[in-house]
Amino acid sequence: MPLHQARRTRADPVEPMPSATRPALDGGVGAILRRGERGNLHHEAVTVLRRMIIEGELKFGRRLPENELCRQLGISRTPFREAMRVLSSEGLVTLLPRRGAVVATPSVDEFKGLFLAIGAVEGACAPLACDHLTIAEVERVKRLHAEMVEAAEHGRRRDYSVANEAIHAAIVAGAGNEFLRNLHASLTLRVSRVRFFIDTPREAWRRAMDEHREILQAVEARQGPQLAALLIAHMDKSCGDFEHLLRQSTRLLPTGRFITL
Repeated sequence: MPLHQARRTRADPVEPMPSATRPALDGGVGAILRRGERGNLHHEAVTVLRRMIIEGELKFGRRLPENELCRQLGISRTPFREAMRVLSSEGLVTLLPRRGAVVATPSVDEFKGLFLAIGAVEGACAPLACDHLTIAEVERVKRLHAEMVEAAEHGRRRDYSVANEAIHAAIVAGAGNEFLRNLHASLTLRVSRVRFFIDTPREAWRRAMDEHREILQAVEARQGPQLAALLIAHMDKSCGDFEHLLRQSTRLLPTGRFITL
């Protein structure tokens, strides 16, 4: 699909690109951009580079060579640098004076802060969502939950993550507050890229699904305070799980930042 048909706003949940269609760094990217509309090249570059970072093609700490990427993306330096500024604002890229850009590496404190913030946003949205979600929107949450369970049972980690994020995004969107929705999308985006670096044990999946069943029941019963408490607790436990898994699958730099092994 041409990238101009797949543009997203930051309010939309980010879904990983299937591996069969995901553009590789070496070849193919420029052709995709050339097939798209060239009126908003930095948006197109942001879409490609964001997904490459989230899915781990561009590793933590990797330098982003401007000339090489401009050539591969088929764009000039101006839209590339605009794309770097956008990705920097999303916490995915670090801009270095006179040295270009590198893929940002999350610190332990940043990682914990992201989960804390996501839980706070979801907790604030929960009562509003219970008041405002339509029957059709509740049914969509139920369908997403079923998709998540099926993906977990068959070990499809990518599909599990997509359905999981979509459930949380649907609850936040149901609150009807655009600011909180955008904030939640931005925070979730920064957490998403970490999920592609670690292999979540089945035990953690089962516990998370038990929590999601309780979350779904609270949505169906429209129990706002209960839903808020469940979402906050779920994020707190998820933070602990991911920190433990990251420490197992990565080593820490002296700065407290993770680097993949």
